[in-house]
Amino acid sequence: MNNNKVLFSAGVTTLACSFLLVGCNSATSVGQGLLNQSISPASASAQPQAAAGGSAASAEAVTYKNKDRNFSFVIPAGWSKQSGDVNSDTVLFMQEPLTKTCSFQFNMTRMQGDFPAEASVKASLDSAKKDIKIDKNLSAKRRDESGMENGKKVRFTRGWELTEKGKAGGHQRIIYQAYDRQNYYLNMMAAAETEHFEECRPALQKIIDSIKFGG
Repeated sequence: MNNNKVLFSAGVTTLACSFLLVGCNSATSVGQGLLNQSISPASASAQPQAAAGGSAASAEAVTYKNKDRNFSFVIPAGWSKQSGDVNSDTVLFMQEPLTKTCSFQFNMTRMQGDFPAEASVKASLDSAKKDIKIDKNLSAKRRDESGMENGKKVRFTRGWELTEKGKAGGHQRIIYQAYDRQNYYLNMMAAAETEHFEECRPALQKIIDSIKFGG
């Protein structure tokens, strides 16, 4: 398996999601569980510039759009797709050389129709804000995406965004998590190893800020 691929635990996620259905307190466990996902970028010497299933680094910024979920994001020049597909449920981009460990990825999961998305957002945001007080996060805020559709303003997603405080030897992340109108859960994460995070941070934040739904 390509070392650049995201390390997801499907069993843990499924279990956490099942707990979430019973109430707001359990909702927090989903958000926190997914924040514990990590990436393992390979070194440039161990990985060719265009990974299997990936692409060469772009010479200029590129706007990508996921047609099924109707959202777009902008990847800066000098980054390349390492795995996945923009129109699938997961994709991973990294800045070259890969030794910088700057990355952006998303993963999505369809929740049940009666899944309490609003309760999940409120509980997870509350937990993320409490984590600022115990020095786990730097910031946390509500982030809903709205826009015009058929002449009316509609809410495309409800979600929250946070920036972690990194730990030596780990990864530091800016994470935007949201539920769309069909109750798809989307986890969008810009990350780097903690020692590279401040160098990468302007580009990572720019990617997260570029995520737009609708249109």
